[in-house]
Amino acid sequence: MSGARKAPALIAAALVLVGGGRFAQGDEPTAPTVSLPVSSPAVPAPAEETGAAWFARPRLALTVGEGPAAYKLRFFGFLEADYYFDSTRSYDDSMGTALVARTDTYPNQVGRTQFSLRSTRLGLGFDAPVAGSVAPSAVIEGDFAGDPPDSTEKVYFASPVFRVRHAYIKLANPYVDVLMGQTFDVFGWQSYFDPSGLRNQLFSRNTQLRLSHEFNATGRVTVELAASAVRPVQRDSGVPDGSAGLRVSFNDWQGIRTPGNERIVAMPLTLGVSGIVRQFRANAYTPPPIQNSNSVMGWGVSLDGFLPIIPASNFTDRGNRLALMVSYVKGSGIGDLISMTGGAQFPTLSNPALAYPPPLYEANVDNGLVTFDTKGLLHTIDWTAFRIGFQYYLPYTGRWIVSANYTQAHSGNIAMLYPREGAEVDLRTHIADTARYADAKLTFDVTPVVRVGVAGQYTKILYLDGDGPHNVRVSASTLYLF
Repeated sequence: MSGARKAPALIAAALVLVGGGRFAQGDEPTAPTVSLPVSSPAVPAPAEETGAAWFARPRLALTVGEGPAAYKLRFFGFLEADYYFDSTRSYDDSMGTALVARTDTYPNQVGRTQFSLRSTRLGLGFDAPVAGSVAPSAVIEGDFAGDPPDSTEKVYFASPVFRVRHAYIKLANPYVDVLMGQTFDVFGWQSYFDPSGLRNQLFSRNTQLRLSHEFNATGRVTVELAASAVRPVQRDSGVPDGSAGLRVSFNDWQGIRTPGNERIVAMPLTLGVSGIVRQFRANAYTPPPIQNSNSVMGWGVSLDGFLPIIPASNFTDRGNRLALMVSYVKGSGIGDLISMTGGAQFPTLSNPALAYPPPLYEANVDNGLVTFDTKGLLHTIDWTAFRIGFQYYLPYTGRWIVSANYTQAHSGNIAMLYPREGAEVDLRTHIADTARYADAKLTFDVTPVVRVGVAGQYTKILYLDGDGPHNVRVSASTLYLF
């Protein structure tokens, strides 16, 4: 990156850090200690919050009625302003599944600046009185990250579309909890371990029907089992995806972490294993009209852990605390779940008769999950991904937080599905089998509701023809949490 292109990013980073230093010199605000709002079903509620702490803040809630007959409405979310400076023109404000522009293209040689509020979220939580042994609740949460159709750049950033993130009903009872609606998937225990959407890591929300139960919830060791029928990855498959997981928590060993840009929570040392199975029924690799389908199964296994290295006694114990997060995912046909499809697509049909227009394959499944080999056989695309990351809360109040992550995803069969020779050799120039990602972030809680931060992100892509471009992103953020 040239000096001219470095300048805006460095200036932005300096402004955030200088502002943080100035705020740090002020008096620390105090507020009554209360529990914070819960914005997703699988993120555990904070540990008992006792004693006055500067960062505690009252819950935004309305209550109608008294005692066990009360109805409660909770408000939660945050307003977020983000500032991005990229060394290439590879990404929108969200990286998503996009690949870094190739080194032999103009977008790789020039940078991009984006200011965005599209990550802002609004949520409502509903709690109703217990009926018999059933405790009904519901959550609806949305953000402004929806894409306006055929929009200009101005409309994309200034008038984003509000979209649903979570919308579900939960019926809790002593025997089995039932969840119906859209939220994070059981596969990866995603919202529990990390709902921040890192590259090369599990991050998916789907409509589902979930059954779960915690055994020994108030004891020293808690075991949770969950299983769900999930919106099928391909509606033409005819059957839902199936997910299940086991999670073990050691409650005497607590730590703290900040999931994404949300509230800081206390969590026990936890290990989880989960899996998914899914079916694909892709239209036969022939010109229309389609007469039959080819079937293949996708699958995935995820191992996840939250490890408090420097434990905390409870939620208020924030200074000099360190936690480690690890994940390992292996599967096939799961590129949509790990935000890495490699840019894979269906090859074009052969046209020996030189027909015009040429015959087109009528795909009934999204790109990047399955593809056909040179013999017309259907294959799922394999992926292996891992992550290691940490969060450290500086002494003494924990207002400064340092975090870093490294992730990597690699496909072991995508190169074999797109051979070096033949009619589709050009596909190798825009399909990748490896993605690497690293980040480092410094955040500062200015007040109990205002957080600022600066981050650096590095992504590198390895295309099948050997090209290996990278992108450097420097970003700054300001949040108001409620």
